[in-house]
Amino acid sequence: MIGIEKIIAHIKAESAAECARIDQAALEECGRIRERHAQAEQDEYERLIDDGTKEAEHRLERLGNLAALEAKKQVLSTCHEMMDAAFELAAKKLRNPPEYAAFLARLASAAAITGEEAMVFSESDLKRVGEEVRIAANAGLEANGKTARLKLSEKTADISGGFILHGGDFAVNCSIEALIERYRDELTPEVSAMLFD
Repeated sequence: MIGIEKIIAHIKAESAAECARIDQAALEECGRIRERHAQAEQDEYERLIDDGTKEAEHRLERLGNLAALEAKKQVLSTCHEMMDAAFELAAKKLRNPPEYAAFLARLASAAAITGEEAMVFSESDLKRVGEEVRIAANAGLEANGKTARLKLSEKTADISGGFILHGGDFAVNCSIEALIERYRDELTPEVSAMLFD
């Protein structure tokens, strides 16, 4: 039996050595798997951080662009408001004496086609300067050798200043609003330079 015990002991020893070798190999493989997964985890972590950082940078850039665009819109809106206010102030100044009646008379002389048109003023201007403008405009027409029979209309127009010349089947709008609108595009660069330079 001693021979069998030796064989069994030898088998047990070889078996234990093989088990130890397999355990060692399994431990090493587990270590390699852990390392690979640890590296994969680190790589994934770094990728997520990088993607998140890039997304945050893009979002910040988009928000910055939107803020800059909104600021430009606000500045442009303010510029438009200032331009409107400047043209409104110009319209107010045109309506005030002492040059107002003379200005309208020159305008009527230049705008008259037949020299027999009716001048339609706003209610306040009809009372304030209507007759003075009619007389001066006719004098201007006459001085240029044209028919000088402009008359005042009893009707009034809903305008802030100036007048509308009616002659049969045509009308010439010489209201302050129409004049400002007519010359606005031409004058805008000059007004802009005065306001913003």
